[in-house]
Amino acid sequence: MQLLDVGPICGNNINFFVQRVKKLFVCDMFLQFDKVRRKDIPAKRAWQKLDYPSESFDGILLWELMDRLDDHDVQTGAERCHRMIKPGGMLVLFDPGDHAVSRGVCSFVVEEGFQLRIHNQSHIGLTSHRRQSRDIIAMLAPFIQLRSFIYRNGYREFLFQRR
Repeated sequence: MQLLDVGPICGNNINFFVQRVKKLFVCDMFLQFDKVRRKDIPAKRAWQKLDYPSESFDGILLWELMDRLDDHDVQTGAERCHRMIKPGGMLVLFDPGDHAVSRGVCSFVVEEGFQLRIHNQSHIGLTSHRRQSRDIIAMLAPFIQLRSFIYRNGYREFLFQRR
């Protein structure tokens, strides 16, 4: 199994997944988008970092990336992910809900027992684009939504599969 983690980069997550997948790829798109924002260059420069061949991955972890991008970049991201993931492959998206505005960018740190801990990434200055669950599902229309969860703390998790 080959897995792509689009960041933010987290040592705990790398250690966790490296023990469970055949090959792990990490590309911190949060830092890429923060860099293009700070330097006022086109967002397409950030997307150049996701230049993996078609159907390379069995799974992609998007974390809260889609809530940090405008609608155009969400569409670009969905298309790139769809191209990079194998048929039947899975895409996981986490969303901190209303916590995004107060916390800024977060790392979802995976710990033993598959528990998630939140770590603030205050050095990344991406704004939040709050979206309803139905909007997130619509933006990822190239995928089939398999499951979604809303946790007691307001966090949302989505599981999508490539058609």
